[in-house]
Amino acid sequence: MSNFQTILIAVFLAFFVIGVLIFSGVIKLGGSSNGKNGLQGQIVVWGTLPNSSFSEILLEINGVNKGLNSSYIKKNAATYQQDLIEAFANGNGPDLFVITPDMIKKNNNFIYKIPYTSYPEKTFKTNFIDGADIYLDKEGIVGLPLVVDPIVMYYNKDILSNEGMVNPPVTWDELFTLNQTLTKKENTGTINQSMIALGGYKNINNAKDILATLLIQNKNQIIERGVELDFVSVLDSNPEILKISPIYAVLQFFMEFSNPSKMAYSWNSSLPNSLDMFTGGKLALYLGRASELFNIELINPNLSFDITQVPQIKDSTAKRTFGDIYAIVINKKSQNATSAFGVANLLSSGDYANDLSIATSLPPVSRTLLSNKPKDSYLFTFFNSAIFSRSWLDPNKTESNLIFKELVENILSNTLSMDQSITKAQSQFEGLVKK
Repeated sequence: MSNFQTILIAVFLAFFVIGVLIFSGVIKLGGSSNGKNGLQGQIVVWGTLPNSSFSEILLEINGVNKGLNSSYIKKNAATYQQDLIEAFANGNGPDLFVITPDMIKKNNNFIYKIPYTSYPEKTFKTNFIDGADIYLDKEGIVGLPLVVDPIVMYYNKDILSNEGMVNPPVTWDELFTLNQTLTKKENTGTINQSMIALGGYKNINNAKDILATLLIQNKNQIIERGVELDFVSVLDSNPEILKISPIYAVLQFFMEFSNPSKMAYSWNSSLPNSLDMFTGGKLALYLGRASELFNIELINPNLSFDITQVPQIKDSTAKRTFGDIYAIVINKKSQNATSAFGVANLLSSGDYANDLSIATSLPPVSRTLLSNKPKDSYLFTFFNSAIFSRSWLDPNKTESNLIFKELVENILSNTLSMDQSITKAQSQFEGLVKK
């Protein structure tokens, strides 16, 4: 599909949805349009992405819509959700706000869902990657996807080349063989150089995202939507009736890397944080988000590293990685819903979506934009990883992190057996989705 065709479709959808909103009474008619696309009035956008990502783009949109005054306010990620709740309670919430999947449940009552009669589900799926389907429910489209932050694998080129390795591993099972070469230990067992940070939690950056990646690769979505739009924990499910459930298989694999009696032993709780190990040149493979690139370069400008896709299950027919998919949603009580939708639609498609991707250095969610691969090697990997990124319906990112942490540490400390740990985590998630 050409960019021109994409723009035509975006414009058509904008007017179609606006027409339905007017007809349904959500948007009140009145006043005259003095903007190029009929967008006017004040639109306030909230989010946690950098100010520079949105502000310049919104100025461009304002420039071609003379009656429009859209602006972006960057919020502190630590207080963002509470800021939203207080703003909605006081009736002064933003017209548009950017969310990630872990915010869907908490903000469900504040979001205007675009009906499929206005924006067909098929059109959404044609426009965006499969992972963006997380923003679809039976009532309509929760949000319009913007960019995705996938888990990728950073690797130390010097460590690999010193051992005669030409390429980084592409499947998880390769790690068992490579560990004998890439992990360096003293006679006492002290690890001086590690192959990869797996098997622990407190000193592993992105531990929850890594476990999510492994679970998603094993066809476990952790949380799913129920029949009545409720959330249901499927952590311990085994729908294909395998010999061992996906969560058991994932934990069995994951924990081998912190077991001194296993050939995969490469990590323990006494080691520094995995990011510090990698930037210090003592970790061969680091599983991290695409958004960490600049921080890694800042911490150690002299580090010789490259980036590749996260390892996959051997002989798997479908690649998967975890990715945080950002979307822009409409405040159900926005006083300017017409222009709010118009701005959201522009930000999620065509040139503006491309500009946002460039500004954030994150890959877009648009299939059309992802088909135009960048020349930069890092971005090339990010774009390819975005295509098969998946997220999950995290009901509360803080509490779910504690559940996963306890799950791993109960097994590590032998406090509970693996089966008991899984049962407890499942029960905790069942309680969490009901809150």
